[in-house]
Amino acid sequence: MSTAKNTNSEMRKEYIAELLKERIYATLALLAVLISIDTEHYTPLKAGYLIAGTIVSLWAASIVATLMSRRIIFRNAVDHQTDGEHQLRKHAPILATLPFPMMMIALAISNVISLNIAVNISIVSVLILMMTWSILSARSLRIAKVPILILIAIELAIGLAVVGFKVLIGH
Repeated sequence: MSTAKNTNSEMRKEYIAELLKERIYATLALLAVLISIDTEHYTPLKAGYLIAGTIVSLWAASIVATLMSRRIIFRNAVDHQTDGEHQLRKHAPILATLPFPMMMIALAISNVISLNIAVNISIVSVLILMMTWSILSARSLRIAKVPILILIAIELAIGLAVVGFKVLIGH
């Protein structure tokens, strides 16, 4: 019985790790989009379309890629309708990156704040979120504080390098 509990616990952890991976991936993509917004030439509405369009497209592409790969590998061994519904839930964390930047964009559309402030607040919030995940990741390793700081710096540098590369080739 203990082995079954451990297996279920490991499967649950794997599922949660998968959800978190989706969220972190989408957060990096969102950061790249936010950094690439030219607040001098974009309207808040256009920025909102860009942010929402990118994340929703990423969500849809992730679902389609997963379903296609699972159909190829599993063929008729799974119920594809049930699997499709499961994948909608599994990839939903990607959409969780949208609410805060869209609230900032809504404030810019309403002229409560400028688009530049809305984008900058969104960028800072994403960086804080990434740093928090990096700290949690490093702390789970139970290593000394200095190596934790080094690991956090490396993870953030890799994330920012990915974003920087995207911005560089996008312009």
